[in-house]
Amino acid sequence: MLPPSERSCLRWLSRGRTLEEVALLQGKSVTEVEHCLERVLASLEADSIAEAIQKTNASISNHSC
Repeated sequence: MLPPSERSCLRWLSRGRTLEEVALLQGKSVTEVEHCLERVLASLEADSIAEAIQKTNASISNHSC
């Protein structure tokens, strides 16, 4: 499970926001958002943001009953 800040960054990107928009929404710099996304990719063992989003969505689907 990802920490809330990492989930939030990924969620905004999945909704079509740019890195700059995510940074503004989160009150962070673009560099901080990029580091956040690097942690997401490593945590999920994903090669891309799209794959990370897919893995996160699959995880949510598998845990809801």
